[in-house]
Amino acid sequence: MAKKQVKRINTRNSDTKNNDRVSNKNSKIVIKKRIKILPILILLSIIVVLAILIKLFVSIKVQNIFVYGNNLLSDQEIIDESGISDYPKYYSFSTRKVEKKLQNNNYIEKVNVKRSFFHVIKIEVTEYDILLYNDQSKNYILSNGEEIHLEDTHTGVPVLLNYVVDEVYSKFIKKINDLDKNVLGLISEIKYDPSTYDDGRFFLTMNDGNYVYINLPNFKSLNMYNKIYPNFDGHKGILYLDSGYGEASEYKILK
Repeated sequence: MAKKQVKRINTRNSDTKNNDRVSNKNSKIVIKKRIKILPILILLSIIVVLAILIKLFVSIKVQNIFVYGNNLLSDQEIIDESGISDYPKYYSFSTRKVEKKLQNNNYIEKVNVKRSFFHVIKIEVTEYDILLYNDQSKNYILSNGEEIHLEDTHTGVPVLLNYVVDEVYSKFIKKINDLDKNVLGLISEIKYDPSTYDDGRFFLTMNDGNYVYINLPNFKSLNMYNKIYPNFDGHKGILYLDSGYGEASEYKILK
């Protein structure tokens, strides 16, 4: 009897030890699983935070629009025509599409739209130059040949006094467009003055009080005006650039 009781006691002890071993194994497995899940949870948290930050960043609207290089068009006119006058979300539009819209404007030769810091949009435009004022139509002529009406008076541009026949007018605009800007600024008035043998002749009144006869083939020689003028020795005169070229042209001193 005593021996049997001892055996039973030993059996119970071994079962207890086995149970402890199994329990320890299970606890180790749980700990390992927790260790594996933790990096995943951290990664998911980072992704969620980044997604929220990106959404907030993208949803921020344009804060300011700055326009540079414009003289003929006002800032507001350019902003209205750009299509972003409602100050949309900063990344919700293409700057190239804005450039294409503005490029359709007859006043604008080139345009560059770019994003800047602090959700600012910068629009840099290059407008066509004003060549002259047409006294017949009361419009200004741009370097692209377009006639525009401006409320404000622009000084320092030549005034075309009379009508120029169509077949000569387009050539005239092209020729005067080739003049140096500083020379163009020396011209006060332009009169279309064809002769019996030259339908492309013009008579120019200069700001310094001199006069110039010139025709379409020799129009570019007017760029030499500042070199030719000293030949007048301080007198006022008429320069005939319709017959010669440059310094080889004729001039007549006015009394």
